[in-house]
Amino acid sequence: MADPAFRDDQMNRIREPQVRSINKLCDQLMVEQPGYSVPYIAPHYGASTAVILALSSNPGPQAGGAKGSGMLSRENNDGSAARMGDIYESVGLTDDQIVPWNAYPWHVHETHPNGMPNNLINDGLDALKRVLDLHPNIHSVVAHGGDAHRSVRRFMSRRRFGDYADARGLKAWNTRHTSNRAFILREPEKSIALECVCEVYREAMRHAGLTPLAALNADTLVPLTGPELRAAARAELLPLLPGTVDSETRINEYVHAQPSQRSQRLLIELLLRDLAS
Repeated sequence: MADPAFRDDQMNRIREPQVRSINKLCDQLMVEQPGYSVPYIAPHYGASTAVILALSSNPGPQAGGAKGSGMLSRENNDGSAARMGDIYESVGLTDDQIVPWNAYPWHVHETHPNGMPNNLINDGLDALKRVLDLHPNIHSVVAHGGDAHRSVRRFMSRRRFGDYADARGLKAWNTRHTSNRAFILREPEKSIALECVCEVYREAMRHAGLTPLAALNADTLVPLTGPELRAAARAELLPLLPGTVDSETRINEYVHAQPSQRSQRLLIELLLRDLAS
């Protein structure tokens, strides 16, 4: 939303039919939590026809902050939004097929810049259910980052909405957050990480009945050796530990965000080192 005219045009259209229901929900959520804003869904999304929900943690400063656009949008003026737009373009996903949301939809980024505590993740589950109720065509949820991973795991549990998810054929995928911090990687790891996110979206699209674009470079996911995988894991995990979430949780999220072949190869490498020690 670097262009003020574009931003104003989008904000003036937040009551259009394709986003009317979800933005009315945003208003309701703000009434329920006085003093906390909930960014609207930009009307360039066709929320009413969406078949995929992209779930992140909580609204960032370019969406819900004092200088933000007031909307969730891949057009927001930050690296995360730009990267998300690039991913959609790479896999052939259009705005009328996807809608963004957050595990905790209220803007609390200034007080929780490094992740949501468990109570806020739990508080966001009912809002997520209400979003899904409004959009019965959504069959795939792509969860970006640890907070979103925890959110969908709890949402899908039998104690929460597991039966509801099963009844509507809802399936969730965990993948990397699109933030700049999540992509502080050297090449080729950075390109590999981005392609991993794209591949998750391709799987989500197929589940939702869409035909994704194939990867332009079939060699992007080149097999890495065990030591290379271990070095990549250390490089990514060490800057995050310790954090607001315990180490085991962060490691678990990292492993589950990897393609199965890479996580299996990493396990083999660690077992070989353990047996040789």
